[in-house]
Amino acid sequence: MRYQPLALVASLVLLTAPLRAASDDRQVYAGTVGAAQVVVELEGSGEYVTGRYFYRKYRLDIGLGGRWTGDRLLLEARSSGDRLNLHRAGAELAGSLTTKAGRTLPVRLSPVAAPAPLAAGLPADMADLSPYERHQLAGLSLVPGSIRQDGPRTLRDWREPVSGITLFRIESGYPAPVLARINAALERQQWERVSQWFGCEGFGGQSGMDVSEARAPYLSDDFVSYAWFASWSCAGTAHPDFGTQGVTFDTRTGRELQLEDLLYFGNPPAPQPGTPAFFDYRGDIFAPRIVSLLGQLYPNEMQPADGEAAEDQCDYADTSVWDFPSWYLTGQGLYLGAYFARAQRPCDEPDWSVIPWQHLTWHKGDDTVPHRSAVPTSTLHFGQREFTRDDIASVALDFDHRNFPVLDIALRPEVAQHLEAESIRLLNTDVAITVGDKSISSARLVEPITEGRIRISGRFSLTEVQDMARQIICTMHLGAEQYDSFALSDRPVCEPTATPEAQGAMP
Repeated sequence: MRYQPLALVASLVLLTAPLRAASDDRQVYAGTVGAAQVVVELEGSGEYVTGRYFYRKYRLDIGLGGRWTGDRLLLEARSSGDRLNLHRAGAELAGSLTTKAGRTLPVRLSPVAAPAPLAAGLPADMADLSPYERHQLAGLSLVPGSIRQDGPRTLRDWREPVSGITLFRIESGYPAPVLARINAALERQQWERVSQWFGCEGFGGQSGMDVSEARAPYLSDDFVSYAWFASWSCAGTAHPDFGTQGVTFDTRTGRELQLEDLLYFGNPPAPQPGTPAFFDYRGDIFAPRIVSLLGQLYPNEMQPADGEAAEDQCDYADTSVWDFPSWYLTGQGLYLGAYFARAQRPCDEPDWSVIPWQHLTWHKGDDTVPHRSAVPTSTLHFGQREFTRDDIASVALDFDHRNFPVLDIALRPEVAQHLEAESIRLLNTDVAITVGDKSISSARLVEPITEGRIRISGRFSLTEVQDMARQIICTMHLGAEQYDSFALSDRPVCEPTATPEAQGAMP
Protein backbone atom coordinates (compact mmCIF):
# COMPACT_ATOMS: atom_id res chain seq x y z
CA MET A 1 0.00 0.00 0.00
CA ARG A 2 2.95 2.32 0.61
CA TYR A 3 3.62 2.67 -3.09
CA GLN A 4 0.04 3.33 -4.16
CA PRO A 5 1.04 7.02 -4.56
CA LEU A 6 3.14 5.97 -7.55
CA ALA A 7 -0.08 5.06 -9.36
CA LEU A 8 -1.36 8.54 -8.61
CA VAL A 9 1.81 10.10 -9.94
CA ALA A 10 1.48 8.10 -13.13
CA SER A 11 -2.19 8.90 -13.66
CA LEU A 12 -1.62 12.63 -13.18
CA VAL A 13 1.49 12.85 -15.33
CA LEU A 14 -0.29 15.12 -17.77
CA LEU A 15 -1.17 17.44 -14.90
CA THR A 16 2.01 17.50 -12.89
CA ALA A 17 5.05 16.51 -14.94
CA PRO A 18 7.32 19.46 -15.80
CA LEU A 19 8.45 19.74 -19.38
CA ARG A 20 11.96 18.41 -19.98
CA ALA A 21 14.36 18.34 -22.86
CA ALA A 22 14.33 15.31 -25.12
CA SER A 23 17.02 12.68 -24.66
CA ASP A 24 20.08 12.80 -26.92
CA ASP A 25 18.98 9.84 -29.04
CA ARG A 26 15.88 11.63 -30.30
CA GLN A 27 16.09 13.31 -33.68
CA VAL A 28 13.79 16.13 -34.73
CA TYR A 29 12.90 16.78 -38.38
CA ALA A 30 10.92 19.58 -39.98
CA GLY A 31 9.42 19.42 -43.46
CA THR A 32 6.26 18.82 -45.43
CA VAL A 33 3.55 16.24 -46.02
CA GLY A 34 2.10 17.32 -49.35
CA ALA A 35 1.76 21.09 -48.89
CA ALA A 36 1.31 20.91 -45.13
CA GLN A 37 4.19 21.72 -42.78
CA VAL A 38 5.03 19.15 -40.12
CA VAL A 39 7.55 18.55 -37.32
CA VAL A 40 8.58 14.97 -36.53
CA GLU A 41 10.44 13.52 -33.53
CA LEU A 42 11.88 9.98 -33.83
CA GLU A 43 13.60 7.77 -31.29
CA GLY A 44 15.07 4.40 -32.21
CA SER A 45 16.72 1.44 -30.57
CA GLY A 46 18.08 -0.81 -33.26
CA GLU A 47 15.53 -1.48 -35.93
CA TYR A 48 12.51 -0.37 -33.91
CA VAL A 49 11.44 3.27 -33.99
CA THR A 50 8.88 5.27 -32.02
CA GLY A 51 8.02 8.93 -32.26
CA ARG A 52 5.40 11.57 -32.83
CA TYR A 53 4.63 14.39 -35.22
CA PHE A 54 2.30 17.32 -35.60
CA TYR A 55 0.95 19.48 -38.39
CA ARG A 56 1.90 23.10 -37.72
CA LYS A 57 -1.66 24.18 -38.48
CA TYR A 58 -3.15 22.04 -35.69
CA ARG A 59 -0.11 21.33 -33.42
CA LEU A 60 -1.68 18.17 -31.94
CA ASP A 61 0.58 15.17 -31.32
CA ILE A 62 0.16 12.09 -33.50
CA GLY A 63 2.03 9.05 -32.19
CA LEU A 64 4.21 6.92 -34.48
CA GLY A 65 5.60 3.40 -34.26
CA GLY A 66 7.44 1.17 -36.72
CA ARG A 67 10.75 -0.28 -37.81
CA TRP A 68 13.53 -0.18 -40.37
CA THR A 69 13.24 -2.78 -43.09
CA GLY A 70 16.46 -2.65 -45.02
CA ASP A 71 16.92 1.00 -45.98
CA ARG A 72 13.21 1.74 -45.54
CA LEU A 73 11.57 3.19 -42.44
CA LEU A 74 7.96 2.06 -42.17
CA LEU A 75 5.85 3.90 -39.61
CA GLU A 76 2.17 3.89 -38.69
CA ALA A 77 0.27 6.69 -36.94
CA ARG A 78 -1.49 5.35 -33.86
CA SER A 79 -4.61 7.51 -33.88
CA SER A 80 -5.16 8.19 -37.59
CA GLY A 81 -4.02 4.95 -39.21
CA ASP A 82 -1.83 6.89 -41.67
CA ARG A 83 1.30 5.07 -42.86
CA LEU A 84 4.69 6.55 -43.71
CA ASN A 85 7.15 4.88 -46.07
CA LEU A 86 10.47 6.73 -45.80
CA HIS A 87 14.07 6.29 -46.87
CA ARG A 88 17.26 8.23 -46.23
CA ALA A 89 18.27 10.88 -48.75
CA GLY A 90 21.57 12.04 -47.32
CA ALA A 91 20.73 13.61 -43.96
CA GLU A 92 17.08 13.92 -44.94
CA LEU A 93 14.16 11.51 -44.93
CA ALA A 94 11.95 11.30 -47.99
CA GLY A 95 9.06 9.15 -49.13
CA SER A 96 5.30 9.19 -48.81
CA LEU A 97 2.39 9.21 -46.40
CA THR A 98 -0.69 7.15 -47.21
CA THR A 99 -3.85 8.06 -45.37
CA LYS A 100 -6.28 5.51 -44.00
CA ALA A 101 -8.60 6.49 -46.87
CA GLY A 102 -5.88 5.58 -49.42
CA ARG A 103 -4.66 9.03 -50.42
CA THR A 104 -0.87 9.26 -50.91
CA LEU A 105 1.13 12.44 -50.30
CA PRO A 106 4.86 13.13 -50.74
CA VAL A 107 6.99 13.58 -47.62
CA ARG A 108 10.30 15.38 -47.25
CA LEU A 109 11.94 15.96 -43.86
CA SER A 110 15.16 17.74 -42.92
CA PRO A 111 16.89 17.37 -39.53
CA VAL A 112 16.62 20.27 -37.10
CA ALA A 113 20.27 20.95 -36.37
CA ALA A 114 19.82 23.37 -33.46
CA PRO A 115 17.01 24.03 -30.96
CA ALA A 116 14.43 26.48 -32.18
CA PRO A 117 14.42 29.85 -30.42
CA LEU A 118 12.12 30.04 -27.43
CA ALA A 119 8.76 31.25 -28.64
CA ALA A 120 8.00 34.88 -27.96
CA GLY A 121 6.20 35.34 -24.67
CA LEU A 122 7.35 32.10 -23.08
CA PRO A 123 9.02 32.54 -19.67
CA ALA A 124 12.78 32.14 -19.55
CA ASP A 125 12.50 29.28 -17.07
CA MET A 126 10.93 27.16 -19.84
CA ALA A 127 14.23 27.14 -21.72
CA ASP A 128 14.51 23.38 -21.11
CA LEU A 129 11.71 22.65 -23.57
CA SER A 130 12.76 20.06 -26.10
CA PRO A 131 13.32 21.18 -29.72
CA TYR A 132 10.10 19.42 -30.70
CA GLU A 133 8.12 21.21 -27.98
CA ARG A 134 9.62 24.56 -28.94
CA HIS A 135 8.44 24.07 -32.50
CA GLN A 136 5.02 23.01 -31.23
CA LEU A 137 4.57 26.27 -29.27
CA ALA A 138 6.34 28.58 -31.75
CA GLY A 139 4.18 31.40 -33.03
CA LEU A 140 1.52 31.05 -30.35
CA SER A 141 0.63 33.93 -28.06
CA LEU A 142 -1.63 34.70 -25.13
CA VAL A 143 -4.52 37.08 -25.66
CA PRO A 144 -5.79 39.32 -22.83
CA GLY A 145 -9.42 38.85 -21.88
CA SER A 146 -11.93 40.16 -19.41
CA ILE A 147 -11.09 41.97 -16.16
CA ARG A 148 -12.81 41.22 -12.86
CA GLN A 149 -12.52 42.32 -9.25
CA ASP A 150 -11.88 39.95 -6.37
CA GLY A 151 -12.25 42.19 -3.33
CA PRO A 152 -9.44 44.77 -3.52
CA ARG A 153 -7.60 42.75 -6.19
CA THR A 154 -7.92 43.09 -9.98
CA LEU A 155 -7.67 39.95 -12.13
CA ARG A 156 -7.44 39.57 -15.90
CA ASP A 157 -7.89 36.33 -17.86
CA TRP A 158 -5.35 35.39 -20.55
CA ARG A 159 -6.23 32.87 -23.27
CA GLU A 160 -4.22 30.84 -25.77
CA PRO A 161 -6.60 30.79 -28.79
CA VAL A 162 -5.65 27.46 -30.42
CA SER A 163 -6.04 25.28 -27.35
CA GLY A 164 -8.39 27.62 -25.52
CA ILE A 165 -6.36 27.22 -22.30
CA THR A 166 -7.14 30.20 -20.04
CA LEU A 167 -5.61 31.36 -16.75
CA PHE A 168 -5.83 34.58 -14.77
CA ARG A 169 -3.14 37.10 -13.85
CA ILE A 170 -3.27 39.51 -10.92
CA GLU A 171 -2.95 43.17 -11.94
CA SER A 172 -3.26 44.85 -8.53
CA GLY A 173 -3.78 44.18 -4.85
CA TYR A 174 -0.31 42.99 -3.79
CA PRO A 175 3.18 44.57 -3.75
CA ALA A 176 4.74 44.87 -7.22
CA PRO A 177 7.61 42.37 -6.60
CA VAL A 178 5.12 39.78 -5.34
CA LEU A 179 2.82 40.34 -8.32
CA ALA A 180 5.74 39.91 -10.72
CA ARG A 181 6.80 36.62 -9.15
CA ILE A 182 3.30 35.14 -8.95
CA ASN A 183 2.33 36.24 -12.46
CA ALA A 184 5.55 34.79 -13.92
CA ALA A 185 4.69 31.46 -12.31
CA LEU A 186 1.10 31.64 -13.58
CA GLU A 187 2.36 32.33 -17.12
CA ARG A 188 4.72 29.34 -17.00
CA GLN A 189 1.93 27.11 -15.66
CA GLN A 190 -0.39 28.23 -18.43
CA TRP A 191 2.14 27.41 -21.14
CA GLU A 192 2.72 24.00 -19.55
CA ARG A 193 -1.02 23.33 -19.77
CA VAL A 194 -1.02 24.42 -23.41
CA SER A 195 1.84 22.02 -24.17
CA GLN A 196 0.03 19.22 -22.32
CA TRP A 197 -3.11 19.93 -24.36
CA PHE A 198 -1.23 19.44 -27.62
CA GLY A 199 0.73 16.48 -26.22
CA CYS A 200 -2.33 14.42 -25.28
CA GLU A 201 -3.05 12.60 -28.53
CA GLY A 202 -6.72 12.15 -29.27
CA PHE A 203 -8.73 10.71 -32.13
CA GLY A 204 -10.50 12.38 -35.02
CA GLY A 205 -8.06 15.28 -35.10
CA GLN A 206 -8.91 16.42 -31.58
CA SER A 207 -6.89 16.66 -28.38
CA GLY A 208 -7.39 13.86 -25.90
CA MET A 209 -7.86 16.46 -23.16
CA ASP A 210 -11.60 16.78 -22.64
CA VAL A 211 -11.38 19.48 -19.97
CA SER A 212 -8.39 21.49 -18.79
CA GLU A 213 -9.31 24.57 -16.80
CA ALA A 214 -8.67 26.60 -13.66
CA ARG A 215 -11.30 26.43 -10.96
CA ALA A 216 -11.99 27.83 -7.49
CA PRO A 217 -9.56 30.77 -7.37
CA TYR A 218 -9.08 31.99 -3.80
CA LEU A 219 -7.27 35.25 -3.02
CA SER A 220 -6.67 36.71 0.43
CA ASP A 221 -4.16 38.94 2.16
CA ASP A 222 -1.96 35.87 2.76
CA PHE A 223 -2.56 33.49 -0.14
CA VAL A 224 -3.36 33.09 -3.82
CA SER A 225 -4.66 29.61 -4.59
CA TYR A 226 -6.49 27.87 -7.41
CA ALA A 227 -7.33 24.35 -8.57
CA TRP A 228 -6.58 23.04 -12.05
CA PHE A 229 -9.00 20.32 -13.13
CA ALA A 230 -8.40 18.12 -16.16
CA SER A 231 -10.02 15.05 -17.67
CA TRP A 232 -8.45 13.19 -20.55
CA SER A 233 -8.47 10.10 -22.74
CA CYS A 234 -5.11 10.13 -24.49
CA ALA A 235 -4.36 7.57 -27.19
CA GLY A 236 -2.35 4.69 -25.77
CA THR A 237 -3.81 4.95 -22.24
CA ALA A 238 -6.01 2.14 -20.97
CA HIS A 239 -8.87 4.27 -19.65
CA PRO A 240 -10.11 7.84 -19.51
CA ASP A 241 -8.93 9.63 -16.39
CA PHE A 242 -9.28 12.87 -14.46
CA GLY A 243 -7.61 14.74 -11.63
CA THR A 244 -7.13 18.03 -9.83
CA GLN A 245 -3.90 19.82 -8.99
CA GLY A 246 -3.86 22.81 -6.67
CA VAL A 247 -1.43 25.71 -6.82
CA THR A 248 -0.90 28.06 -3.86
CA PHE A 249 1.34 31.10 -3.39
CA ASP A 250 2.47 33.02 -0.32
CA THR A 251 1.55 36.66 -0.96
CA ARG A 252 4.34 37.96 1.31
CA THR A 253 7.05 36.52 -0.93
CA GLY A 254 5.35 35.21 -4.08
CA ARG A 255 6.77 31.76 -3.31
CA GLU A 256 4.78 28.71 -4.39
CA LEU A 257 3.90 26.62 -1.34
CA GLN A 258 3.95 22.90 -0.69
CA LEU A 259 1.32 21.10 1.40
CA GLU A 260 3.84 20.71 4.23
CA ASP A 261 4.14 24.51 4.40
CA LEU A 262 0.52 24.67 5.51
CA LEU A 263 -0.05 21.41 7.38
CA TYR A 264 2.91 19.48 8.72
CA PHE A 265 2.79 16.74 11.37
CA GLY A 266 6.34 16.62 12.60
CA ASN A 267 9.42 18.53 13.60
CA PRO A 268 10.80 20.91 10.97
CA PRO A 269 12.29 20.82 8.47
CA ALA A 270 9.91 18.69 6.41
CA PRO A 271 11.51 15.97 4.23
CA GLN A 272 12.17 16.90 0.63
CA PRO A 273 9.46 15.74 -1.82
CA GLY A 274 10.39 12.59 -3.73
CA THR A 275 12.83 11.28 -1.12
CA PRO A 276 12.33 7.99 0.77
CA ALA A 277 11.85 9.99 3.97
CA PHE A 278 9.07 11.96 2.28
CA PHE A 279 7.21 8.82 1.18
CA ASP A 280 7.63 7.34 4.66
CA TYR A 281 6.30 10.54 6.24
CA ARG A 282 3.25 10.68 4.00
CA GLY A 283 2.38 7.01 4.57
CA ASP A 284 3.31 6.55 8.24
CA ILE A 285 2.53 9.95 9.75
CA PHE A 286 0.60 12.28 7.47
CA ALA A 287 -2.18 9.97 6.24
CA PRO A 288 -3.04 8.49 9.68
CA ARG A 289 -3.13 11.97 11.22
CA ILE A 290 -5.41 13.23 8.46
CA VAL A 291 -7.79 10.32 9.03
CA SER A 292 -7.78 11.10 12.77
CA LEU A 293 -8.37 14.82 12.20
CA LEU A 294 -11.11 14.29 9.61
CA GLY A 295 -12.70 11.76 11.93
CA GLN A 296 -12.97 14.50 14.56
CA LEU A 297 -14.30 17.04 12.08
CA TYR A 298 -16.57 14.81 9.96
CA PRO A 299 -17.48 11.74 12.02
CA ASN A 300 -20.37 10.67 9.78
CA GLU A 301 -18.46 10.88 6.51
CA MET A 302 -15.42 9.13 8.00
CA GLN A 303 -17.23 5.99 9.18
CA PRO A 304 -15.24 2.91 8.03
CA ALA A 305 -16.81 0.85 5.28
CA ASP A 306 -18.14 -2.49 6.48
CA GLY A 307 -20.54 -5.26 5.55
CA GLU A 308 -20.75 -7.38 2.41
CA ALA A 309 -20.67 -4.35 0.10
CA ALA A 310 -17.67 -2.72 1.83
CA GLU A 311 -15.46 -2.99 -1.25
CA ASP A 312 -17.95 -0.90 -3.20
CA GLN A 313 -18.17 1.83 -0.56
CA CYS A 314 -16.12 5.00 -0.31
CA ASP A 315 -13.97 4.15 2.69
CA TYR A 316 -12.49 7.49 3.70
CA ALA A 317 -11.18 5.92 6.92
CA ASP A 318 -8.62 4.03 4.78
CA THR A 319 -5.36 5.91 5.34
CA SER A 320 -3.97 4.93 1.92
CA VAL A 321 -6.43 7.20 0.08
CA TRP A 322 -4.96 10.25 1.87
CA ASP A 323 -1.22 9.68 1.29
CA PHE A 324 -1.07 12.06 -1.66
CA PRO A 325 -4.29 14.07 -1.81
CA SER A 326 -5.01 16.90 -4.17
CA TRP A 327 -5.15 20.17 -2.24
CA TYR A 328 -5.82 23.88 -2.49
CA LEU A 329 -7.10 26.68 -0.27
CA THR A 330 -10.68 27.91 0.00
CA GLY A 331 -12.42 30.53 2.09
CA GLN A 332 -13.15 27.82 4.68
CA GLY A 333 -9.60 26.44 4.90
CA LEU A 334 -7.51 23.72 3.26
CA TYR A 335 -9.32 21.37 0.89
CA LEU A 336 -7.91 17.84 0.62
CA GLY A 337 -9.09 15.45 -2.09
CA ALA A 338 -8.80 11.69 -1.49
CA TYR A 339 -7.51 9.42 -4.25
CA PHE A 340 -8.95 5.94 -4.83
CA ALA A 341 -8.03 3.02 -7.07
CA ARG A 342 -9.66 2.95 -10.50
CA ALA A 343 -12.75 0.93 -9.59
CA GLN A 344 -13.65 3.53 -6.97
CA ARG A 345 -12.58 6.69 -8.75
CA PRO A 346 -16.07 8.21 -8.29
CA CYS A 347 -15.12 8.42 -4.58
CA ASP A 348 -12.28 10.82 -5.41
CA GLU A 349 -12.30 14.39 -4.15
CA PRO A 350 -15.33 14.50 -1.82
CA ASP A 351 -16.90 17.92 -1.48
CA TRP A 352 -16.79 18.00 2.34
CA SER A 353 -13.11 17.31 3.18
CA VAL A 354 -11.98 20.80 4.21
CA ILE A 355 -9.54 21.33 7.10
CA PRO A 356 -10.63 24.60 8.78
CA TRP A 357 -8.05 27.36 9.12
CA GLN A 358 -7.58 26.94 12.86
CA HIS A 359 -6.21 23.42 12.33
CA LEU A 360 -3.42 24.47 9.97
CA THR A 361 0.17 24.82 11.12
CA TRP A 362 1.05 27.78 8.89
CA HIS A 363 2.99 30.54 10.62
CA LYS A 364 2.92 34.03 9.15
CA GLY A 365 5.87 36.34 9.45
CA ASP A 366 8.95 34.40 8.28
CA ASP A 367 10.10 35.22 4.76
CA THR A 368 11.94 31.95 4.21
CA VAL A 369 10.20 29.07 5.96
CA PRO A 370 6.75 28.76 7.49
CA HIS A 371 7.90 26.87 10.57
CA ARG A 372 10.11 29.07 12.73
CA SER A 373 13.27 27.45 14.01
CA ALA A 374 13.57 29.76 17.02
CA VAL A 375 10.82 30.36 19.54
CA PRO A 376 10.44 34.05 20.41
CA THR A 377 10.94 35.00 24.03
CA SER A 378 7.66 35.26 25.98
CA THR A 379 6.03 32.62 23.77
CA LEU A 380 4.77 29.26 25.00
CA HIS A 381 5.43 26.60 22.39
CA PHE A 382 3.27 23.45 22.20
CA GLY A 383 4.06 21.31 19.16
CA GLN A 384 3.93 23.70 16.20
CA ARG A 385 1.65 26.16 18.00
CA GLU A 386 2.92 29.29 19.74
CA PHE A 387 0.89 31.07 22.40
CA THR A 388 1.67 34.58 23.64
CA ARG A 389 1.08 36.28 26.97
CA ASP A 390 -2.33 37.51 25.80
CA ASP A 391 -3.40 33.93 24.99
CA ILE A 392 -2.97 32.72 28.59
CA ALA A 393 -6.11 32.75 30.76
CA SER A 394 -4.53 31.34 33.91
CA VAL A 395 -1.65 29.32 35.33
CA ALA A 396 -2.79 27.37 38.37
CA LEU A 397 -1.62 24.63 40.72
CA ASP A 398 -3.87 21.64 41.41
CA PHE A 399 -3.65 18.02 42.59
CA ASP A 400 -4.51 14.85 40.69
CA HIS A 401 -6.39 11.78 41.98
CA ARG A 402 -3.15 10.42 43.50
CA ASN A 403 -2.63 13.72 45.31
CA PHE A 404 0.41 14.67 43.19
CA PRO A 405 0.66 18.38 42.34
CA VAL A 406 -0.06 19.31 38.73
CA LEU A 407 0.27 22.51 36.70
CA ASP A 408 -2.71 23.70 34.64
CA ILE A 409 -2.19 26.23 31.84
CA ALA A 410 -5.60 27.42 30.64
CA LEU A 411 -5.91 29.32 27.34
CA ARG A 412 -8.45 31.92 26.44
CA PRO A 413 -11.49 30.51 24.57
CA GLU A 414 -10.65 32.21 21.28
CA VAL A 415 -7.32 30.37 21.01
CA ALA A 416 -8.26 27.11 22.75
CA GLN A 417 -9.41 25.63 19.43
CA HIS A 418 -5.85 25.91 18.13
CA LEU A 419 -4.64 23.85 21.08
CA GLU A 420 -7.27 21.19 20.46
CA ALA A 421 -6.36 20.95 16.77
CA GLU A 422 -2.67 20.69 17.57
CA SER A 423 -3.27 17.98 20.16
CA ILE A 424 -5.22 15.94 17.59
CA ARG A 425 -2.36 16.37 15.18
CA LEU A 426 0.24 15.25 17.75
CA LEU A 427 -1.56 12.22 19.21
CA ASN A 428 0.74 9.37 20.29
CA THR A 429 3.90 11.46 19.90
CA ASP A 430 6.29 13.02 22.38
CA VAL A 431 5.37 16.68 22.81
CA ALA A 432 7.73 19.25 24.31
CA ILE A 433 6.41 22.34 26.07
CA THR A 434 8.87 25.23 26.08
CA VAL A 435 8.78 28.89 27.02
CA GLY A 436 11.36 31.05 25.35
CA ASP A 437 14.53 28.94 25.46
CA LYS A 438 13.46 27.03 28.58
CA SER A 439 12.06 23.50 28.46
CA ILE A 440 9.14 23.08 30.85
CA SER A 441 8.04 19.52 30.19
CA SER A 442 8.03 16.74 27.62
CA ALA A 443 5.66 13.76 27.56
CA ARG A 444 3.71 11.50 25.23
CA LEU A 445 0.28 12.86 24.27
CA VAL A 446 -2.25 10.04 24.59
CA GLU A 447 -5.56 11.87 24.15
CA PRO A 448 -6.77 15.13 22.55
CA ILE A 449 -6.96 18.29 24.64
CA THR A 450 -10.61 19.32 24.47
CA GLU A 451 -10.93 21.73 27.43
CA GLY A 452 -8.41 24.35 26.31
CA ARG A 453 -6.11 23.50 29.20
CA ILE A 454 -2.62 22.00 29.18
CA ARG A 455 -2.16 19.85 32.28
CA ILE A 456 1.43 18.97 33.21
CA SER A 457 1.26 16.06 35.58
CA GLY A 458 3.44 13.26 36.88
CA ARG A 459 5.33 12.40 40.01
CA PHE A 460 6.38 16.00 40.57
CA SER A 461 7.01 17.54 43.97
CA LEU A 462 5.25 20.75 44.91
CA THR A 463 8.52 22.64 44.56
CA GLU A 464 9.07 21.31 41.02
CA VAL A 465 5.59 22.36 39.94
CA GLN A 466 6.05 25.80 41.49
CA ASP A 467 9.35 26.17 39.62
CA MET A 468 7.63 25.34 36.31
CA ALA A 469 4.93 27.89 37.06
CA ARG A 470 7.49 30.54 37.95
CA GLN A 471 9.36 29.98 34.67
CA ILE A 472 6.16 30.51 32.70
CA ILE A 473 5.04 33.54 34.70
CA CYS A 474 8.40 35.29 34.63
CA THR A 475 9.42 34.48 31.08
CA MET A 476 6.03 35.45 29.63
CA HIS A 477 5.61 38.44 32.00
CA LEU A 478 2.13 37.34 33.02
CA GLY A 479 -0.04 39.76 34.93
CA ALA A 480 -1.28 39.01 38.47
CA GLU A 481 -4.74 38.15 37.13
CA GLN A 482 -3.24 35.38 34.96
CA TYR A 483 -1.88 33.07 37.67
CA ASP A 484 -2.68 31.59 41.06
CA SER A 485 -0.77 33.94 43.35
CA PHE A 486 -1.98 32.19 46.51
CA ALA A 487 -0.17 28.94 45.64
CA LEU A 488 3.03 30.89 44.99
CA SER A 489 2.79 33.39 47.83
CA ASP A 490 5.33 31.62 50.03
CA ARG A 491 8.20 32.01 47.57
CA PRO A 492 9.49 34.79 45.27
CA VAL A 493 7.93 34.58 41.82
CA CYS A 494 10.56 36.28 39.70
CA GLU A 495 14.24 36.97 40.11
CA PRO A 496 15.32 40.56 40.84
CA THR A 497 16.82 40.71 37.35
CA ALA A 498 13.41 40.55 35.72
CA THR A 499 12.50 43.40 33.41
CA PRO A 500 10.77 46.50 34.84
CA GLU A 501 7.68 45.49 32.88
CA ALA A 502 7.66 42.05 34.49
CA GLN A 503 8.37 43.42 37.96
CA GLY A 504 5.59 45.93 37.62
CA ALA A 505 3.20 43.11 36.79
CA MET A 506 4.00 41.19 39.95
CA PRO A 507 2.60 41.88 43.46
